[in-house]
Amino acid sequence: MSLRIGSSFTEPRDRRMLATYLSYDDLERLVVAALTAPIVGHSIIYGMSDNQTTWWDNTHAKHIGYRPLDSSDVFRPAVEARQQTIDKNDPAAIYQGGAFVKATPYG
Repeated sequence: MSLRIGSSFTEPRDRRMLATYLSYDDLERLVVAALTAPIVGHSIIYGMSDNQTTWWDNTHAKHIGYRPLDSSDVFRPAVEARQQTIDKNDPAAIYQGGAFVKATPYG
């Protein structure tokens, strides 16, 4: 089982986290589902709540019984008021790994 955790905080900090947000309660539900699923094979499950905006297809989460109950959508108005636009050149807007990813050319 590979759990790919998005952004688990009390609330999303910016527009990017509206897509990757994972509430603490949904994180607990995800871990319990992963540890108690009878058959998993090698499953890759994304740790995210039931967000309107997402980066990932998480349909495989259903076979382990993970059903997120929370969503970043309740925070959307406040986040969008704080961050009116997204810098299209910001690595956090371009890459899933955000600022931790740096693409460098070979040579």
